[in-house]
Amino acid sequence: MNSQSHIAIDLGAGSGRIMIGVRQKNEIQLVEAARFNYAMQPIHGVLCWDYQELLNNLIDAFHVVCSKLDATPQSISCDSWAQDFALLDADGKVCGEIVSYREQRTADMPQQIAAIIPPEELQSRIGRKTAGSFSTLGQLKFLAEHERGLLGGASTLLHIADLIHYELCGNAASNWALASVSQLMNIQTQCWDTEMLEKLQIPTHFLGKIASGKIIGQVNDSRFPTILQGVPVVSGVGHDTAAAFLAGDPAPDDFFLSLGTWAMLGHQHDTSKPFPDKAHPMGIFPGLWTAFRGLPGMWLQQQCIQHWKKQGSFTSYAAFDAAVDASDCKGIFDPTSPELFNPPDMPVAIQELCDRNHSEIPVTPGDFGKVINRSLAECYAQVARQQYGQHSELIVTGGGVNNAPLMKELSLRFPAIRRGACEATALGNVKAQTAALS
Repeated sequence: MNSQSHIAIDLGAGSGRIMIGVRQKNEIQLVEAARFNYAMQPIHGVLCWDYQELLNNLIDAFHVVCSKLDATPQSISCDSWAQDFALLDADGKVCGEIVSYREQRTADMPQQIAAIIPPEELQSRIGRKTAGSFSTLGQLKFLAEHERGLLGGASTLLHIADLIHYELCGNAASNWALASVSQLMNIQTQCWDTEMLEKLQIPTHFLGKIASGKIIGQVNDSRFPTILQGVPVVSGVGHDTAAAFLAGDPAPDDFFLSLGTWAMLGHQHDTSKPFPDKAHPMGIFPGLWTAFRGLPGMWLQQQCIQHWKKQGSFTSYAAFDAAVDASDCKGIFDPTSPELFNPPDMPVAIQELCDRNHSEIPVTPGDFGKVINRSLAECYAQVARQQYGQHSELIVTGGGVNNAPLMKELSLRFPAIRRGACEATALGNVKAQTAALS
């Protein structure tokens, strides 16, 4: 690997990868160097991330990857899913568990927040009239109500990508893109909204400096390979969807769909106007804001496939896609139904929703794929019409671009579709690194 390489750590909600990006003639060539898994697990009845597994697997992957490098990379940066976070104690160690956004103990936090902060005031602060139940704000409100001692003993709050940067270089900094979606940032001042948090009786002493597109330190931890020691650590575009948006480079009037475990649908937003109802403000970097809706994505199909694999009835993705194309099942359901958030049996949950909707009930894996794709595509089209009006083109990025049957369903509902990079998140990550070094 030549000396112009950059390392992108891309952490999704369940699996991670290390990508090597090399700039060649004004283009970035990406190579997947390693992939690893980690899981959620219940701890005392609370769904948490096994962070030690994540970190150990990341370190092991780095040793494999770096054994093949013949030159020191120019920089390294991490992007991750949003909202979830770690708290560090006074010694800089993770205290408590890293609770997953799929844990439903925060379900009534939006109502508790609304009882203190009126919807109009909340919208002026975070861009939405209602706080998200699993947003960083919602999770902190729960801890303030039920585990105040944990917050009191914390010295630093770091989102997942920020935590990996901290492991690499020992410096704590909150990435601007992650901060922008946490609902802790005031969209007007673009700083932590300490006044709002104090009204909600949420401590603020653990909120630190916010960084965007900056070198925040150098790798200096012996757990990581020698070739990485001294490599600049960049806090670039730390939110995975924001990184994908940067890579897609959409025009102001284009729709953008980042299609992974979650689907994020939106476009650039003029902050002189209110954000659309139900939209999530998301900053790419200071001065560039987008309005996005978080919608179900490949999670529904992924959970079905896991179920079939356990039964021994799933053979290959190619065979599955062929079965989806061959199916004429007419079922449809609302993919945003709360019953689908984390059901014990995803196929049964989908069948029950189709039955409730008085539509055809899927039976075979091909049927399930057909109704999932139809339901997702119709959901995206409805949100596009209701929330954003007419736009010129839909740019699709992420792993979902490889789901040919779903792309067909989308093409039936949008006037024009442009297929972006499957590796858009890593591409945006590397683009942010090169910009920080220039």
